[in-house]
Amino acid sequence: MINILRQFFKFGIVGLINTILTYLIYSMLYEDTSPTFAMAIGYGITSIIGLTINQKWVFKANHDWMIVVKCYLTYLLTWTLSILVTEVTSNYFHVLASIIPLITLLVTTPTNFLLSKYWVFRKTELKEASANE
Repeated sequence: MINILRQFFKFGIVGLINTILTYLIYSMLYEDTSPTFAMAIGYGITSIIGLTINQKWVFKANHDWMIVVKCYLTYLLTWTLSILVTEVTSNYFHVLASIIPLITLLVTTPTNFLLSKYWVFRKTELKEASANE
């Protein structure tokens, strides 16, 4: 249980850094492009950063191409959710563009953590647990 909480805390730190970076990118682009395009670019760039830090620091996983594939499938899903939430909130609910990224976090953060914890890095954790017993 302590390991899960530690991972969640570290995952949260990585997420905070990525959120700040995504928001900065979004803020620089949304007025000249659109909220949807700005979010897509920001999320795409920070996904690379998140993969690297989560793999090495949060879940301490060895480099494995299957992890990379699973991670990007997870990012693709959460990126799609982010774009969908942005599209709906900006075009149907007319939410202020400056707070849309905060709303997307309510959907994407728990989805991303759960998929990362129990699907992307699952095999790695099982190996580590067996080695420590």
